[in-house]
Amino acid sequence: MRLLSILLEAVTSPKAIFLTGPSGAGKTTLLKQLNLQGFETINVDDTYEALLKASGFGTDFKKFTPDQIVQAGKFMSQARTATKEKEAEVISNAKNIIIDSPGAASGPLLKKKQELEDLGYDTFMFMVVVPVMTSLDRNSKRDRSLPPSAVIKNWEGVFKNIPVYQSEFGPNMTIINNSPEGENFEFDPNEYVKRYVKGEDKVVGKPKTPEEEAKKKKDMDELFRNIQQLLSQKIEFDPFPSAKSKLNKFLTQ
Repeated sequence: MRLLSILLEAVTSPKAIFLTGPSGAGKTTLLKQLNLQGFETINVDDTYEALLKASGFGTDFKKFTPDQIVQAGKFMSQARTATKEKEAEVISNAKNIIIDSPGAASGPLLKKKQELEDLGYDTFMFMVVVPVMTSLDRNSKRDRSLPPSAVIKNWEGVFKNIPVYQSEFGPNMTIINNSPEGENFEFDPNEYVKRYVKGEDKVVGKPKTPEEEAKKKKDMDELFRNIQQLLSQKIEFDPFPSAKSKLNKFLTQ
């Protein structure tokens, strides 16, 4: 009840911005460009990387020993707990908040949106997207990179949810295309297999059975079809100045 009273007494409603987009979209860089004052950012990766650096491990997973990989997993658990505690504290004090997450899973995000709105928050989504190959390329250059298969599924999840988010956020949503100049959204499955799948297959592990290989190929073919279908949908991107103007309007309402 105390939290509800604080929110109701506020001159303007606190703001919650969901900053979403696939891996390598450039959300961190964009956040700096927006230069939002008076916001607390919630991002489990920030806490996780801080723990890794404080331990002396660094963030280059390719150089980790098996023991360090195990410990890194424990650090992620700690990071999730710390991030939840920070988020709870920010919300209990009715502070403006930025929730930085890919948005590949709509259920948890929309649940959080409703929870915040029930507490008196106004909500907005700022989505940053890039072509799938750009997402893969940028990820491969990071120290703490994800497996290509995880990156491409993350990209698929984000794009699949665009119509859902547009329906839920309405005018309080903007999407910008943060791809390199001249890069288009075409996707070549053969190029993906050549550059990324063969590299993953070289990772040491238990050999796959013929049945497992067949399932993997079937799943991959379905993923490729889904991506091509998603690329056929028409998405209206806002130029960055227009997106920023839309956000500023939200912040002052």
